Amino acid sequence: MMSTERLNESSDRIKESRRTMMETEELGVSILQDLHQQRQSLLHANDTVFLLLKVPYRLHLLTGKFEGKDERKRLMRKGGRKNK
Repeated sequence: MMSTERLNESSDRIKESRRTMMETEELGVSILQDLHQQRQSLLHANDTVFLLLKVPYRLHLLTGKFEGKDERKRLMRKGGRKNK
């Protein structure tokens, strides 16, 4: 009788371990998906900032006028939108 109980207890522990393993795997997949989305957002933001930083230099080439660091800061604060 004692060995049957031990076998049942071991079986229950294995079932619980498998359940925990599946929950952990699901959580891991969810975290990886979130991290991927965050990475995509950061890459997009990086591209946007890079383009905004290049705007004054492009204007300089077109107009011969350099708008400088203050203009870059203003463009970044306004998200690249110019006042009309």
